[in-house]
Amino acid sequence: MKLALIASLAAPVMICCASTLGQITIDGTLDGDYGNPKAAQVVHTGFGNATDGVNSYANGSELDSAYVKIDVANGFLYVFMAGNLESNFNKLDIFIDSVPGEGQNELRSDNADIDYNGLNKMGRDDVNGYAGLKFDAGFAADFCLMTTLGGDPVTQYANIAQVLTSGGGVGAYIGNGTFSGPTGLNLLDDQVYGCQLSINNSNAGGVSGDSANPGSGCGVLTGIEMKIPLVLLAWDGSSDIKVCAFINGNGHDYVSNQVLGSLPMSSGNLGGDGMGGYIGGFPGALRGVNFAAIPGDQYFSAFGPDACGFCFGDLDGSGEVDSGDVGIVLLDTGPCAGCPTDLDGSGEVDSGDVGLTLLSSGPCQ
Repeated sequence: MKLALIASLAAPVMICCASTLGQITIDGTLDGDYGNPKAAQVVHTGFGNATDGVNSYANGSELDSAYVKIDVANGFLYVFMAGNLESNFNKLDIFIDSVPGEGQNELRSDNADIDYNGLNKMGRDDVNGYAGLKFDAGFAADFCLMTTLGGDPVTQYANIAQVLTSGGGVGAYIGNGTFSGPTGLNLLDDQVYGCQLSINNSNAGGVSGDSANPGSGCGVLTGIEMKIPLVLLAWDGSSDIKVCAFINGNGHDYVSNQVLGSLPMSSGNLGGDGMGGYIGGFPGALRGVNFAAIPGDQYFSAFGPDACGFCFGDLDGSGEVDSGDVGIVLLDTGPCAGCPTDLDGSGEVDSGDVGLTLLSSGPCQ
């Protein structure tokens, strides 16, 4: 059985409910048709700051910003994530919520076996009572895409899978794309399921590796790009499509702090226990990772607010000033000269900064 056979499950596409555009070229470089970013990174990278500036090779991983576009006319979802994926076989794990009321809010361990059972390694362990990776309350994954790169010559590889409410589903290795030299391009062109992926690792800007001076994820124009047929997502033609993406260790068992939507400022790697520690094992390797317990939304969406505009008090880059931002201020309470949470510039984070955050509450304009 092929994933393409789920076409019969998808409702007819409604042209009125999402934008149409000319088909975007998948080359790892931002295309103007994407519009504005839907998520921006506010956390330094704990998986190495990429500095090499070479298309094919990166010495660090970072997810700087994210763009998403639904192409109704041609039947594709396009996702562009500015940044880098280190060429050491670390993973970029991408989960898509495309079917309202279905999917997995906590990953199970009886899903399709892809990438050496990496998807199920992140799931819950019912035998020992260990939790699986948990998404935000507003997110339940229906589809998974995993990609990685490395080797000589540097080559990108990818797998896809359904993530069904009751487990099971179909998964597949969809191929590889080799770079045409250090400064050349790559294209993973899947002829069976219709997916395309590409990486341009030449970014040397974006966020830094310094927690005290993280920099900004805005303004990066190269990174990881993908094109996914909407029929694989069983999209109903009108609902929002949400994406949660994060850099993971090469065994899918150690989550970095490079997550989009972003973790709160100054967050460290989540690891497997949610606090930077390694657990390993199978399944339940990420049993301490619970995005619902972290301020802000660790996902972005096609219909969500734009990111990268100035918004006073939006410390988690969610597009609005809310309880997540208040929580970030409270966590930084105390002397903190130069901290982004010192909104009144007093040299410490205190009740004045909490008050300014509360006064700024609401969607960014």
